[in-house]
Amino acid sequence: MEKRKEINEKIVAWIINKVKMEYSDDISLVLIYGSYINGSANSKSDVDCYYIPKTEHGYNMAVDFIIDGVGYDIFPISWERVAGIADLHESLSPLVGDVQIIYYSDASDLQRFKDLQVRLKRNFLNEEYVKKIAVKRCEDANRMCHQMKVSRDASEIRKIAGSTIMTLADAVAVYNHDYYHFGLKKQFENLQNNFPGIPRGIVNSYKNVVEAINTDDVKKHTMKMLKDVCEYLDITCAVHEISEQGSLVENKLDVSWLAGLYEETSSTFNKVYVCCENGNYILAFLSAVCLQRDLDDAREAGCPKYDLLSDFNYTELCKLSAKTKEIEKNFVQLITENGGHIKKYDSFEQFEMAKI
Repeated sequence: MEKRKEINEKIVAWIINKVKMEYSDDISLVLIYGSYINGSANSKSDVDCYYIPKTEHGYNMAVDFIIDGVGYDIFPISWERVAGIADLHESLSPLVGDVQIIYYSDASDLQRFKDLQVRLKRNFLNEEYVKKIAVKRCEDANRMCHQMKVSRDASEIRKIAGSTIMTLADAVAVYNHDYYHFGLKKQFENLQNNFPGIPRGIVNSYKNVVEAINTDDVKKHTMKMLKDVCEYLDITCAVHEISEQGSLVENKLDVSWLAGLYEETSSTFNKVYVCCENGNYILAFLSAVCLQRDLDDAREAGCPKYDLLSDFNYTELCKLSAKTKEIEKNFVQLITENGGHIKKYDSFEQFEMAKI
C-alpha cells in the first residue's frame, strides 16, 4: 500500500510538471478524483485524473501507461462536456463535485470551474429538474431492458442487466437530490443506506440481479427493479419494440488501438481481482460488467469475442478471477504477438526515463 501511495504521489507531481513545462498555454485545469483523494485507495489503486484543454494542442497531453501492474489513464474532457456533467446529463457527478484541482492556468479558468460546481449543486436542489433527469435515466434503463429481453447470449444479458441496475440506481440517487460520491465502489451500499424512503424492493432487486444464477432470473429481477423504480417515480415507460441484432462483424486488427485500450482498462482488470480477493461480489460483478463492455468494444478493432460474464456466480469469485486472468493474458498476447507496444514499466523511475 505504501509503495503504491508513493508511486501515485510521484505521478501527480509528474503530471503537474509536464503541464507546466509542455502545455502551460494549452490546458485550463487538471483535476484528480476518486480513491486518491477520498480515502478508498488500495494497493492496486491508480490516480484518477482528467484535464480540460484550452487549445487543440492540449488534447495531446492525453496518455495511458502501466506502472508496476497498475494502469493510469490521463484523459481530456472539454469545457462543454464538463458543463453537461454539471447539468446531470451523464452519471459522472464526482468529476465535478468531488475533485482536487492540482493545476489551473489562470484565475478565470478556476472561477469558470467553480461556477460549474455551483451549477451542479443548484441543479440537484431543483425538484423539477432532478425529476426530469431521473425519468431520463429510467427511459435509458427501459431501452436496455428490452435489448436484454431479446438477447439469447448469457454474457450479453448479464452485461445489459448490470448496466441497467447501475442506471436505475443513479435515477434513485438523482431523484433524491444526490449522487454516488464514491462512484460504483459504494453504489449498492449507498443505495441501501442513504435513501431510507425508497421501497426496499428496489434494493432487493439490485442484489437479486447480481445473485441470479440463470439468465431467466437475471431478466426477471432486472425488469422488477425497473418496474419498482418507475412506480417510485410515478412514471410509465413506453414499451420499445427492438429487433434482435445481428452478429458484430469483426474489423481488421488494430493493435495500436488495442494497446491503448489495455493500458486504459488495466485498472478495471485489477478491480475485478481485488473484489474477488476481498469477497465483494457485488462490486466484482459491476467491475466485470464494465470490463465486458470494454472487451466488447475491442471487437471493433479486430479483437475476438471474450466471454467474462455468462457463467458468473457470486458464490464462486475464484472462478471469475481465474477467467479474468485468462482473458487478460490472451488479450496481451494478441497485442504483443501482432507487433503492438504496451507502455508498461516496472517502476516510476523506469517510466520517467521513457520520457513519454
